[in-house]
Amino acid sequence: MKPVPLDSCEAASAKHAFFQSLAPGQMLESLFDAVPGVHYFVKDRDSRFMTGSSSFAHTLGELSMDGMVGKTDYDYSPDFLADAFYADDQRVMQSGQALLNKVELVPAEDGSLDWLSTTKLPLFDLNGTVVGMAGVTRIIQDSDAVYADHPEMHLIVNYVREHYREKLSVADMAKVGGISVSSQERLFRRTFGLTPLMYLRKTRLNAACKLLRDSETSLAEIAVLCGFNDQTNMTRAFRLELKITPLRYRRRFS
Repeated sequence: MKPVPLDSCEAASAKHAFFQSLAPGQMLESLFDAVPGVHYFVKDRDSRFMTGSSSFAHTLGELSMDGMVGKTDYDYSPDFLADAFYADDQRVMQSGQALLNKVELVPAEDGSLDWLSTTKLPLFDLNGTVVGMAGVTRIIQDSDAVYADHPEMHLIVNYVREHYREKLSVADMAKVGGISVSSQERLFRRTFGLTPLMYLRKTRLNAACKLLRDSETSLAEIAVLCGFNDQTNMTRAFRLELKITPLRYRRRFS
């Protein structure tokens, strides 16, 4: 027997009754886990994680979202990244307007940085008051317009991810992409909103932050492992981006 369609009045009532009957936590979280490269999360008004997909938790080193509830981006990311995430969260919740497909740097499991496209939507209570936000973020793929229009950017980004530990210059990056240094500068600014040098430095900083938090490796060794050459250069980069020394960062977050 075929199902009978509802008129608009019946449909609205049926929709309300259907969602009222559902037990919480059985839809979006598991659904997004089935989509490769796509992660889902929900935060409260103070940008604390409330729920999300297991795949999202895994990218931040947690076994499940249970370990993330009540925590914030500052518990998982260095300040120079968490500050941007928090600012976007609050902008969405204060304005009640969505943030659509923002290209941003997000920590990867291996300590490097991934380029992701993120969408954030405000969540309202029954009185129309914003009580939080939901977000979906996905890794930018080869087929995305960012890389489809400029495949040289994909070559450069992948090269930096694989070789940031080595001695690497902006000129080296441009050579990998087969473009001039000036063209590379324009493309990075237009596409990602930062210079190639800033991207390289942020990639190295994120890797260093992960080692400072999760290991007892010496500062001098971390500097070499993350491509800073020596501890002095690493400290200078930390002061510039994070307004804190590597040692103070370790004491604060480890």
